[in-house]
Amino acid sequence: MDEIGSTNDYLKSQLSNFKPLAEWSAIMAKNQTKGRGQRENSWTSEPNSNITFSFVIYPTFLNLQKHFILNMLISLGIIDWLKSLQVHASIKWPNDIMIGDKKVTGILIENSSNSKEIKHSIVGIGVNVNQKQFFGPLADTASSVFKETGLFIPDLKSACINLLLQIQQRVEDYRSKTLSDKDLLEEYNQQLFRRAIPAKYAVNNEIFEATLLRVEENGALVLKQDLQEQRYYFKEVVFIMQ
Repeated sequence: MDEIGSTNDYLKSQLSNFKPLAEWSAIMAKNQTKGRGQRENSWTSEPNSNITFSFVIYPTFLNLQKHFILNMLISLGIIDWLKSLQVHASIKWPNDIMIGDKKVTGILIENSSNSKEIKHSIVGIGVNVNQKQFFGPLADTASSVFKETGLFIPDLKSACINLLLQIQQRVEDYRSKTLSDKDLLEEYNQQLFRRAIPAKYAVNNEIFEATLLRVEENGALVLKQDLQEQRYYFKEVVFIMQ
């Protein structure tokens, strides 16, 4: 679509119709005016310069305790796509993709579940691709594939389809048991931003230094603080970017 508020919200409205959407149905916006990220943050994107899209998946192969599996599969699918472009990136827990120390991609997963399983998930992805300038608070933290590597991608629609295919491959490998839980977790941890590097974090505005050891299957971030392991869950700890 040329312009839309939020691709996630659009798919939600489509799912509320009587006719169900096929899995992997996707909507891409040339200009997304009300994009959203995690923690209710907005996702600001320059028109006609980036990939902003959402798709629907029915992950009934996951029980509720394994919801973070989907996050890992999608993150690694994005890493796979960037690798196909000869771009090295890393995963900043829980849902950002980094080139160097700059954020180039955000992921927003919104699940609908019952007491046993996830019925459907709407996955929103924003990739800064060709954008050349970032303003305000984003100037110090965000960047794009072009700005970090010099790679310009002329056909954003084809790039979006290729990205979706890489994510689909990851999900189908897991669904068919070609990719095991153990191998998935190990590969995810190998791609972690700041892994094994002393860095600063904050909990309740209190800043401390720790070393990221790993992420566990349930999504817990394990930090080494004062020779002890501490586990943190989503929204409990913040990376301090320096």
